[in-house]
Amino acid sequence: MMITNILKGIGKRLYNSKSIHSGHQIGWLAEKLLKHKDDQFPKQYQFPKFVLNFIRPYEVIKTYKEIFTQEIYKFNGGSKNGIIIDCGANIGISTLYFAINNPLSTIYAFEPDKIIFELLSKNIRDNQLTNVVINNQAVWTENCELSFSNKGSEASQIDTTGTSPTKVKAIQLSNFLSQFEKIDFIKMDIEGAEYHVIQDCANQLYKVGNLFLEYHGTNAETDKLTTLLTIVKEAGFKVYIKMAADNLNKPFVEKSTGTPFDVQLNIFCYK
Repeated sequence: MMITNILKGIGKRLYNSKSIHSGHQIGWLAEKLLKHKDDQFPKQYQFPKFVLNFIRPYEVIKTYKEIFTQEIYKFNGGSKNGIIIDCGANIGISTLYFAINNPLSTIYAFEPDKIIFELLSKNIRDNQLTNVVINNQAVWTENCELSFSNKGSEASQIDTTGTSPTKVKAIQLSNFLSQFEKIDFIKMDIEGAEYHVIQDCANQLYKVGNLFLEYHGTNAETDKLTTLLTIVKEAGFKVYIKMAADNLNKPFVEKSTGTPFDVQLNIFCYK
C-alpha cells in the first residue's frame, strides 16, 4: 500500500508539472540527485539542452525551473541581429536560455563576481556559444571601481557603503545602451542596484522592447518602487508584477524581515 501511494504521488506530481509548465522539466530523480550534491566544489551536470558548471545545486534547481521550465524570460522577438542584455548573469543559466532560444541575436552578459564569472565563462565555452559576449563588470551609473560584497553566490552585490575591501570594475549601463538603436530585451537582477541604474538609464529605455527587473527593497523604501514604476511607465511599458520571494507571512504584525531586503519582486515590463 505504501509503495502504491508513493507511485501515485510521483505520478500526480509529474502530471501537474506537465500541465502547468511548457518548458523543460527536471526529472524528480535528477532533482533528488542534484539536491544531495555538495555546495562547496565545482561540478558539472548535463541538462537536456546544455551542460552546466556550477557549485550550489539548490540555486541551480530553483533558477533552472524559473528559466527553462516556467520560461519567465520568454518573449516574442529575438530578431536577426537582435540585442539582449543580461545584467547579473550569475553562472549563466539565463544567458544560456537567451542564447539557445535566440541564436540570431547577440547576448551581452555582465557578472562582477570573479568566482561566478569563471563558471559563466566555462559554461559559454563548454556549450560553444558564439553569440554571447561576457563582461566581468558590474552595471552601474558611471565607469568606475566599486566596493563589492563578493559571496560567490546569488547574494553577491555592490556595497554602496564602500566598506568592502573587494573591488570590481563597473560600467555605466546607460552609456553602453546608447550604442544601440534597438534592444530586444534587458534582464536586470543586480541585488538592489536596479533602483540607481534604471534612473540613470531612463533616457535609453524608449529603445527597449522588453525589460525584466528583480526589485530589491525594504518596506521603508516604498518611494524607490514607485520611482521605478513611474520611470518604466513614462518609457511606454506595461507592467506585470509577481513575488520573487514571499518573506513575510504576517505583514501587518511582522512588518519587516530585519534583512537587507523585505520586498523582492519580479517586474515584467513590455510594450
